[in-house]
Amino acid sequence: MREEITIAAKLYECNDTAKKFFRDEYPEKIKFYKEAIGRVMKDHNCDTLQAVIKISKLPSMVDNGMAIMMFMSAAVDLIEKN
Repeated sequence: MREEITIAAKLYECNDTAKKFFRDEYPEKIKFYKEAIGRVMKDHNCDTLQAVIKISKLPSMVDNGMAIMMFMSAAVDLIEKN
């Protein structure tokens, strides 16, 4: 249970940071990341967090902290939507 709470806290921290950073532009900026997560979920028949984990393991994500933050933020938006 502790691990899940730690993960949730990090996800929300990323979400808060992205919203503060992009402010009014956030809804437009996050669309790409939500759509990408949706495609991975569909292609791999997995849930939101599993999709983000798969995405974060891609070679193009290795040193891309901003993208990882945005994917984590998008995950929060998608999970809260459901």
